[in-house]
Formats: sequence, C-alpha cells, structure tokens
Amino acid sequence: MQSSKLLAARLLGAAGFFATATLFIGPAVAQVRAWTHRSGQPQLQAEFIDCNHGQVWLRSLDGRTIHLPLDSLSDADQRYVHQLLQQEQARRAALAPPDGPHTIHYGQPHQLAVLACRSLDESSGLAISRRVAGLFWSHNDSDTDARLYLCDRQGRDLGSCALKEVRAFDWEDMASFVWDGKPYLLVADTGNNNLAAAVHMLHVVEEPPVDPQRGVLVREVPVVQTIYFSFDDDFRNCEAVGIDPTDRTILLVSKERGPQCHAYVLAWPKDPTNKAQVARRVATLHMRQVTGMDVSPDGRRAVVVTYNNAFEFVRQPGQTWAQALARPPREISMPDRAQGEAVCFGEDGMTLYLTSERLPTPLWEVPVVRIGPATK
Repeated sequence: MQSSKLLAARLLGAAGFFATATLFIGPAVAQVRAWTHRSGQPQLQAEFIDCNHGQVWLRSLDGRTIHLPLDSLSDADQRYVHQLLQQEQARRAALAPPDGPHTIHYGQPHQLAVLACRSLDESSGLAISRRVAGLFWSHNDSDTDARLYLCDRQGRDLGSCALKEVRAFDWEDMASFVWDGKPYLLVADTGNNNLAAAVHMLHVVEEPPVDPQRGVLVREVPVVQTIYFSFDDDFRNCEAVGIDPTDRTILLVSKERGPQCHAYVLAWPKDPTNKAQVARRVATLHMRQVTGMDVSPDGRRAVVVTYNNAFEFVRQPGQTWAQALARPPREISMPDRAQGEAVCFGEDGMTLYLTSERLPTPLWEVPVVRIGPATK
C-alpha cells in the first residue's frame, strides 16, 4: 500500500489538482474519506475542512492542508460536500432561537464600494470609527508594518498611520469602542497558524484624529496599553476578537480545522501589566473556520463571521457572555466573498459591514429590514 505522502506527491502533479499545500499540525477531528479527482485518478485519503467561494480545503493523513477548486473533484465528492454543508446548516437552523421582539432581520447584502487603497491588500480586520460617522478602520494580515488604514463608505483612501514601536506579527482582527468618553481601537495580534505561540497580544490605542475629507491627521499613534494573554486549554489560532464596551470584557473565538471551534472570555486587566492574562474557555461553537467578530455598542449582541455565513449571539438581561455564547446562535446569510475575514457593526449597532482579504477589496453592507417576529 502506498503511503499518504506518496499519494499526496502524485496528486500534486495531477493536472493542477492542488492550488496550495501548507503544513498544519493538530489533532484529527473530521472523518477521513477517499477523495477522487474528476478524471477518476488519483485518490487521496483526507479529512474535509471547509468549502467556500468554489474552493475546498482538505487535510491529508500526513498533515498537509490542501486547497483546490471544488469542481476539480469527482461528482460524487462534490455532492458529498454540498450535502454535508446542507446538513450542518439544517441542524443549526433547527436549534436557532425563536424570533422575539428584538430579533433583527437582515436584508440582501449589497456592495458599497471597492477600496481605493491598494496598500490594504489583506483586509483582515474592520472597525467603525467612533470619532466620525461613516468612516472605517482596517489593517493587513501578517508580515506587514503595524499600520491602520482609513476609508469611507465610498471606498476613498483616507490615509493611514502606524502604531508607534509596535511590530505586527499576525494581526487578525480589530474592534472600536468608547471608554470614559474617549474612542479607542483594539488590534488583535492573535494569529497562530502553526500553533507555535503561547502568548498573544492585544494593542490598544486611542483612535487617531481624522478629518472626513483630509483623512488621518497623524503619522503614528502611541499604544496606551498592550494586553498579553494565553488560552487556558491549549495553543490556539484566533482570528476573531470583540470587546464589550460596557465593561471591556474581551471575547475571542478560535479558528479550528474542523466543524467546531471554541469561545473564550478574557477580563480586562485591573492594572497595566506585562504578565500574561488567561482567556477562559466558555463554549464550543458548531461552525467552521471563524475569521472575524464584533460586539454591538450596547454589549448585547456579538456577531461571528466565517468564510461563509455569520452567526449572531444575543446576551439577555442578567446573562453573562459565557451563558450567551453557550446558547445556539442565529445564522445570518453573508455575500459570497473571496476569503472574507472581517466584520463590524455600524453606528446603529445592528447594520453589518464586511471586507475581504483579496484585491480588489470590496466593502459590503448587510442592512436591517425589520426588527421583531417574522411576518407571515
């Protein structure tokens, strides 16, 4: 019998069967299946990770993560993927909470603009400005300078500024909030694809001064606090971070290579410290590849986005976030994005905005059409 490495090598040379292959180290969580190229040969024993935007991610027995077009697989494999995702969505829908008087119903997503800034070529986080309405902050992913970019609803490039004396290792998300009357931005350096980092960083800056026409008014902004933390259960890759502005509780969701991920709560340190805090695991979420998160200004709603759809968690009066995240969420349809990794609430705390990590970078809006029970 041929080894999985030999099979992977043979498949790698078979008519562009693979687009990329990157090493992933971690425990197996999905069912192994024999996948077949649409030509009939060869086959690969691998686990299913995810499918979106016409692309499939598999993990072979030797630990390789394989990225390939869905239509390069056999018809039987394509049907399996569609059926699996439909079954997962049906199970989530059956568990979704019933409509209540404050249920938000979203309309058809529409693209507002394409971002003009070509330097923002991997928009991995998105946050609404708390200084000037209609403006958005974003940042690139890893291996770039520690820089924040500003745009508006029309996609205009309104400049950028750097975080002073900060290096960006793997920036994955950001959030904006108001505390003691001042607007702040939190930038999450929490990416950990190879699961090698034990400690992660959250950089907090006062939102830079801006002008709606001239854009960013400073070249760099000082960090007012860096929060160091570790996850309490394992080394994790995290691309989704939100902050409850009512008490500065920080929420995090891990990105896993399987149908489940984990939610964590991190208390804001009482005093500035270089000691790593502990993010406490509070729930297991049944969704694939979480890539972004935001919390509404009233601290009542958290939206978690994946490469496909988004999920809304509602915290009822008197509930903790641990209790809210342990309950089934409501699923929200998102537009088809090429590697969509960023989401934020608008000024109203309900409307959703999204970008993508691929150029040209779109700015999407998901509008609110109704609040309350569904009408017949």
